[in-house]
Amino acid sequence: MDMDKEQKKIILNQVFSPVQPIQERDFFFGRMNQLTKIVDAINEKGQHAILYGERGVGKTSLVNIMYKSYTNVYPIKITCDRRHTFRSLWEDAFDHIQYSQTINGIGFNAQSKSKMVSMKKEISFCGDLKTNQIVDLLNKLGNDFKLMFIFDEFDNIRNEETKYFFADLIKSLSDNNTNTTIILVGIAESVESLIGSHQSLERCLKQVKMPRMKKEECEAIIFNGLKLLNFKMDNDILNKIIEFSSGFPHYIHLLCKYGCAELIENDKTTFSEPYLAIALNKGIENTSEQLRISFREAVLSSSSSDKWKNILYACTNCPLDEFNSFSISQIVKEYNIITKSKSKNSHLSYYINELTKSGRSEILTRLGRGGSTRYTFNNPMMRAFVKLKMNVK
Repeated sequence: MDMDKEQKKIILNQVFSPVQPIQERDFFFGRMNQLTKIVDAINEKGQHAILYGERGVGKTSLVNIMYKSYTNVYPIKITCDRRHTFRSLWEDAFDHIQYSQTINGIGFNAQSKSKMVSMKKEISFCGDLKTNQIVDLLNKLGNDFKLMFIFDEFDNIRNEETKYFFADLIKSLSDNNTNTTIILVGIAESVESLIGSHQSLERCLKQVKMPRMKKEECEAIIFNGLKLLNFKMDNDILNKIIEFSSGFPHYIHLLCKYGCAELIENDKTTFSEPYLAIALNKGIENTSEQLRISFREAVLSSSSSDKWKNILYACTNCPLDEFNSFSISQIVKEYNIITKSKSKNSHLSYYINELTKSGRSEILTRLGRGGSTRYTFNNPMMRAFVKLKMNVK
């Protein structure tokens, strides 16, 4: 079907969305393994789930699909912030559940009236809110009314008592309630760092890690988006975009959006090298200000030397282990390739360690000590950003 420019622009904003998480299932691709695990948790009585992973890997997009796709549950999504407590989170959650309340009239012939009230009112009668009171309130709804509570950005919760109460509540719901599923979502390297260490949760809390996207998942985003726009892309351009993205869907969406927008403006249909160059430049301009500032602070030099920048480029080119980290030997090897020099570990160790300090925006984090020391990017999305910078001409 032929489309005019305005129609293509509408579709473009739906299929490639680098700023806002994907809202509709028709435009969500990949991550089916994680989605299946969450579905399994919802369908299993007494099972709850925790979805965790690095910043920018698509957790909130997956949450949005869950929120809108399930027809056999009533979904409630709460976005956590640092001000939230156990009580305020459940006040916000119960405010989404309304029921009809009958009020008897006064007098012999007075008619009864009904009005809608929220379950938040029930909490107002509870003094120091306890987990068993939440369970009792949910049990009053009966087994025919199945609820799914999604607490997104749970990593914003700093109060350890709130985390403890949630762990206790999940355990209690698993034992005493069949109509409720709680799903916690947040940035974390492990479940313990998100909700703490609670061995009693292992049985009732399905742990779903959201890793960086695999190549085939990145391809699915690109292929399906291009198909809806009736655009084509050379394989070498496809592979470059996937390489630049470093497994983060944000960068896939970013580069494809700006490249395809230029295609639309020029009435073209093939995403070729010139359009990738435009996408790279516009992508950098529209990347997080925090990333741009951190990069600038890390490579700032009083001389005309590109040493800091080349070291950072070398870090970006290093192969990653299972912890997304790399060694000083790998950094030096990549640095020598970039600069065509023969530097040794001792020549660069000072500079590399400086990149872990506040004066260089703490762009790297050091893991381990001595001969086992390794490094990783403090903000994992920085690696992809640096790749874009390296390839801008």
